[in-house]
Amino acid sequence: MVSIAYGAALGFVVGGFVWAYVVLRGITATPLILHFNDTDGITSVGGMGTLAFMGVFGVVMVLMNGALALALDARDRFFGKFLAAMSLVFGVLLFAAFAAIINANV
Repeated sequence: MVSIAYGAALGFVVGGFVWAYVVLRGITATPLILHFNDTDGITSVGGMGTLAFMGVFGVVMVLMNGALALALDARDRFFGKFLAAMSLVFGVLLFAAFAAIINANV
């Protein structure tokens, strides 16, 4: 169970980053919209470097959480599964963030 959640979280993070990179790599003339709010408008802009940072940071977080979840699962079943589930939630939320960035820029 822990390995499945860990693999799915890693898949969401890597898949979201690759999807965003493939779709947005052609936009070089203007900065990318990274955060948009209905009340305030565009609140954050950046480039492909920022997207790459988000992807690498997400992968590092999921790898660390996965290693910790596997170690915790050997000692305490609840906390290992809980950390794996939270990693999966993190991966899904990061995937949704990449999808929102794509939607705001295309």
